Amino acid sequence: MRIIFLVCCILMLSACISSRQAEQAYKKGNYLKSIDLIAAFVEEKGEAKLDANDLTRFRQIVGDVAAHYENALLSADRTNYGSRIQSYEALLKMKVRLSERFFSQQISFFNNKYSIIGLRKAIAEEYYSWGNAVTCQSSACYAMRAEKYQKGSEYYKYRDIETLHQQANNQYMQVAAQEFYELGKYYADSGSFQLAAEKFAAASKVYKPLGKYKDSDQLFVVYDKKYRTKEAKEHFQQAQAIIAKANSRYDYRKIAKLFQYAAEIYQPYGDYQNARALAKQYQQKGIIKVYVSSGYQSLASNSFFNDYYQFVYTPSQADVVINIEFRSHYQNTSPPLHITSMNENLIEKTIHVTNANGDIEKKDIYKTYYFNLETQTYSNELQINMNINVNGLYIYHDSQNFISRSMMNKYNYTGDVPAKYHNYTSGEYLTHEQLYQQGLKQAENYLANILTEIHRYTDQL
Repeated sequence: MRIIFLVCCILMLSACISSRQAEQAYKKGNYLKSIDLIAAFVEEKGEAKLDANDLTRFRQIVGDVAAHYENALLSADRTNYGSRIQSYEALLKMKVRLSERFFSQQISFFNNKYSIIGLRKAIAEEYYSWGNAVTCQSSACYAMRAEKYQKGSEYYKYRDIETLHQQANNQYMQVAAQEFYELGKYYADSGSFQLAAEKFAAASKVYKPLGKYKDSDQLFVVYDKKYRTKEAKEHFQQAQAIIAKANSRYDYRKIAKLFQYAAEIYQPYGDYQNARALAKQYQQKGIIKVYVSSGYQSLASNSFFNDYYQFVYTPSQADVVINIEFRSHYQNTSPPLHITSMNENLIEKTIHVTNANGDIEKKDIYKTYYFNLETQTYSNELQINMNINVNGLYIYHDSQNFISRSMMNKYNYTGDVPAKYHNYTSGEYLTHEQLYQQGLKQAENYLANILTEIHRYTDQL
């Protein structure tokens, strides 16, 4: 019974909390949230369990929220369309949330006052008036007018709102095309061919639903070609100027990029003075061929990642020859045996004896244990020697040793060993392969840094 009573109390408390949350949301100005909360509370509790207090709170919140938006409509200036639309939209959301529910009759004062169609029509009317109020002298205001009519028509086909939207949108396209066209002529006269081309293209694009705007398509081609020709010519001439004094692969790569840019910028109108073929020619001249000892190309490719590095398979083909050699030496020690003699006097048992007074008392019986501690130390070591020799465009030599070690102590007790002593080990003894992998990782990290340095230097050659 106590459990049932507690459950009932919890349910009652939850219900109070839910309705209280709705009241708190209203007090904080979250009016639509308060409607959602109180409606959810009523739905969750169910028609059969709603009492008079529940319905009173429900009606009170709905009435207060509706009054808030109605007062906002009354106090808003007639031309404050944004505020008025916001209030009507809030009433529409309330209507949708509170209609056609089992509790709808309980708030008939609200539901009978408003209909969904009526509220949508009121919103559309506000947008209609807002669109009519927009005075236009530029494409931006025509776009704004068209937007208001369009939004209104999404709520309700009010009067001729769709026709007005189409008219405003057409006016926007006509005026915007004219504005872009005039800007295009201005930039063309001032020598800004790229901007001129962009504006003529914009005029064509915005007017496209209505057809072609004057000669904007042709003027786009004229000034786009002028802009691209100018850019291609400048880069082509820069490349030619470098050719006259080029003496390194770095110069050739720079020339290739300039020719490539000239080719790409002029691409819509053909091949600019054979720039694409020249780009490939100088790109080939700028390639640095690298030979790396077998097995290390994958590691080297992380450093020589640019497309102008090319790996080759024989040193004779290479501009940079990187020879890498690894040698390893492994040794382990025979574990010497150290024996330490130990003894310990411990209680073996406790007996009961009668003392001189005839009383029974406990007496500990001791035993001396004699035993040995055998200690063995296992250790091993692996040394990797790395030699790197670089020849060709870059000269470098380095030799480094990388040592990996491991050690383990093994402790064994022999003889008459007390029960509290157990054999144990300390440390870790690694296998030959484990030591090799440790050392190899160190060596490869070191090698990667060297390869990065070689890349940094040869990148400027």
